[in-house]
Amino acid sequence: MQELIKALIKAKAEFNPIQKDRTNPHYKHKYATLDAVLDAVTPALGKHGLVIIQTTEICEGKTVLRTHIFHESGESITSTYPLPEISDSQKLGAALTYARRYAVCAILSVTADEDDDAEGAATPKKIEQAQNNIRPRKDNQHSLVQPTKQAVTPPSINPKDLRVKEIRTLLNYPLDLVKEWLHSRNVTSPSELDSTNIDELVKTMCLAWAGDKFVHPNHAANSYTKYVVNAVADGSDEAAAIQTWIQQVLEQKVTVALK
Repeated sequence: MQELIKALIKAKAEFNPIQKDRTNPHYKHKYATLDAVLDAVTPALGKHGLVIIQTTEICEGKTVLRTHIFHESGESITSTYPLPEISDSQKLGAALTYARRYAVCAILSVTADEDDDAEGAATPKKIEQAQNNIRPRKDNQHSLVQPTKQAVTPPSINPKDLRVKEIRTLLNYPLDLVKEWLHSRNVTSPSELDSTNIDELVKTMCLAWAGDKFVHPNHAANSYTKYVVNAVADGSDEAAAIQTWIQQVLEQKVTVALK
């Protein structure tokens, strides 16, 4: 894979800035559409003999998106992304577009979203406590004291929202895809889900990250179960287990590439 890697390194140095050409009407943050991402990267890829091709396939009864980078030398790399099970064709089309954009960005290591955080969790603003306004007392006057304004306590963040946010950030998983997944379950935030569904969302994010790092999707799922699910069952912190798993997968991938 040496020729492909050399060409990809040269192409990445020549990628155009990705224009964030769309604003999400519900969440008011900007993002780059799939077309904008492809417009930014395709000229440099073509110049160095590279092309991106995306296909959908049925793998063990489930639809997956495969993203391939081919080099004129014949070398190629492929990532696999599991698509959500959605019966509505319009919603499935939207999910596929999100998945295609995410997969292209992931395999090229580029960013198409603003740094817009949190599933329903806002960063509390610093609240300044009002001081007593006391006028100087005169002999023939009573002290005039205005009551102190009580500071507003910031709303607490639901642990489920925090869990998903922490893992999403750790995996650099697009916020839009989390929102699309939630929408497919008819909810707007992780706090509305039960623990089983949260586990499913975490697994979806983790396997999406690992999709291009294993030859077969089953290998990614088995690795996730071994190093994350089993570790959590034994009492390990979930985020720490995922971080250890990520490091183990990356080290294994480098070892295989050097052989």
